Amino acid sequence: MPLGSGGDGKAGTRRVMVVDRERFSDLICKMLSGRYQSLVAVDGLQAVRALKETPPDVIVVEMAIPGGGLRLAELVGMSPKFNHIPVVLTSANPSLDIVLKAKEAGVSSYLAKPFRPSELLSRIEQALSEQVVSGEPSAEGSAQESGAASGTPEPGVAVEGAKRTIRDRVRKIDGLPVFPATHAEIMKLAKSENATSEALAEQIKMDLSLLATILKLVNSAYYGLRKKVDSLKVAVSLLGFEEIANLVMSAQVFQNLGGYKNKLGLDLKGFWRHSVGTGFVARCVAKKLQTESETAFLAGMLHDLGKIVLDRFFPDYYIQVMNLVKGGEMSIHQAEEEVLGLTHAEVGGQLAAEWKFSENLQNVIMFHHAPDQARRYQRLVGLVHLADAICRTLQFGSGGDMLVPQIDPAVMDRFALTEKGLQMFAETAKEDLEDAESFLMALG
Repeated sequence: MPLGSGGDGKAGTRRVMVVDRERFSDLICKMLSGRYQSLVAVDGLQAVRALKETPPDVIVVEMAIPGGGLRLAELVGMSPKFNHIPVVLTSANPSLDIVLKAKEAGVSSYLAKPFRPSELLSRIEQALSEQVVSGEPSAEGSAQESGAASGTPEPGVAVEGAKRTIRDRVRKIDGLPVFPATHAEIMKLAKSENATSEALAEQIKMDLSLLATILKLVNSAYYGLRKKVDSLKVAVSLLGFEEIANLVMSAQVFQNLGGYKNKLGLDLKGFWRHSVGTGFVARCVAKKLQTESETAFLAGMLHDLGKIVLDRFFPDYYIQVMNLVKGGEMSIHQAEEEVLGLTHAEVGGQLAAEWKFSENLQNVIMFHHAPDQARRYQRLVGLVHLADAICRTLQFGSGGDMLVPQIDPAVMDRFALTEKGLQMFAETAKEDLEDAESFLMALG
């Protein structure tokens, strides 16, 4: 059954989007008849598309729809445009695990099938009342309800509250790993007057797999060390605390998010080549500009973090993103907005905040496509913005689409760069990228 309307809702009646198989959606629409206008979608992808065209006041979604009802609820909760819409999740196979996951995903209510019309209407009314109490806007967006008279928070407070809500939803994506605090601990040690390589070694030795990876990275061709290093203490003395900390974080991100299989989504090998390549290019450019070279590598490597999250945990939806970019006329950033209503930059930025990455990294991940919107750390954000474009120009790995991002003129002005200067950066970066291959092999 294609997307459409059901029931005989009158003009001005609140809208309920029903996402379920045809025979169930017909039945639910009859339950809603006379009380609500119903919109129907047969799967999660169709529902996301419909949200942009006709935003509902409530979504009633079946757990077992193609794309997953829980995943749809998570996407809605993460979207700055749609996270005010409450979701009622239904399932014919209720379990405590499903109920708990629904709660974690921010679902307003859970309803086991079969249910009576009165039960459904009660849950919808409850969801709507909670929406009004929370001060979130309805789909009808009544302007006169805003302002101090209605008790609505000041704009800045409302925005920060929305960010916290989205961050909380991102953190609770079903299956998302908890990020280890090793990097933060190393950086804390580095700032301590009593920092020692022994203390650093103790932090890393608790994870033997991580230790092995760090030593492989240290011995990669990039560092060009004459003798093989098999001691973490020696590695620290040669490279320093911050460099080792960055290697730790690179390895942990790869271990936590890189190990999965996908058939039709993101080109994983190409993605990691692009990520590492952007890190190498960012460091190269930073050295030329004599600024933030150590931070630049890590920022460049992590800038597309959100893509791997969306591809891994929302595969049915992200495949459609990849299908849109195949023609070569649309960027992955635009395709994400078109299909999902949010982008990898938004998801990655909020996840970086939840995982307590440093503020400069958070800003890079959130604003690398829009450096003019970054309120802080604009120099580092602009640096990675440049590196991303250069890496794509050199075709090292894949950023997910076939387009080279247009460099923001303000970034060119900030670094006093001309087209000729940009070309020189690209030529220099080529040499660094030759060493990136061994780094990638060590990363696994």
